[in-house]
Amino acid sequence: MEQRITEPELILPSLYLMSLNNGIITTSELIQKLRNIMKPTGEDLNILTGRNDDKFSQKVRNLIAHRTFERFGYAEYNTDTGQIDITNNGKLHLQNNQEVLEYLLINDFTYTDLTENLRKVEKNKNKKKIETFDENIIIQEGTKKLMQVATYNRSMILRNYAIQYFTHDNRINCHCCNFNFQDFYGEQIGGNFIEIHHTKPIFKYEDEDLEHTLEQAIGNLTPVCSNCHRMIHRNWNKPLEIQALIKNINANGIFVR
Repeated sequence: MEQRITEPELILPSLYLMSLNNGIITTSELIQKLRNIMKPTGEDLNILTGRNDDKFSQKVRNLIAHRTFERFGYAEYNTDTGQIDITNNGKLHLQNNQEVLEYLLINDFTYTDLTENLRKVEKNKNKKKIETFDENIIIQEGTKKLMQVATYNRSMILRNYAIQYFTHDNRINCHCCNFNFQDFYGEQIGGNFIEIHHTKPIFKYEDEDLEHTLEQAIGNLTPVCSNCHRMIHRNWNKPLEIQALIKNINANGIFVR
């Protein structure tokens, strides 16, 4: 059963949206922009009886009504302007978790996976640094110049581990369409190449064992060709399930040269 979002899971995305808006935002703006980046589904979209709000927007309003931002010291509601103002503590909390937040928001994870992992971040009472693994900065290698080198290196370690795991008899095929880059482009160009799709978010706390993280992560990774990877992520609001893509390939996939 899909678990509904709670107020703590909305804190970091809210602070992020405030930071993009010169540190302030109104409640109505926050509701709409959170909806755009969180992509709520399920029960959170149910309209409340006698209200125009659904359960998601009501939860956002509760951030102000319950003084949730003030309780953590992350933002303050200005009754005169009707705006929520981020505090220095809020900026620091966002800064400490910006990498993992952006990782969660830009990788098309499901609403459930997004909320579950935001919950982990907010429950990180010991403030351990959370380290991410992001296949996107491998695919778009130039972006590594804009990212921390450590993030790029961790992602490469995970990628190489996955390639080794999914390679059989010196071959690695797309899990969806069975395309093999080496067969098509030759060994010199296509040998040992594949993209790795993350079906769920993958990160580790800084003091956790990397080898254990890799072993746990492999169940949430899938080797895919570039075309299938793009089809999975074509609809940003609703990434395509792998089995749905395989079903469509089986029904329609004809390669004509």
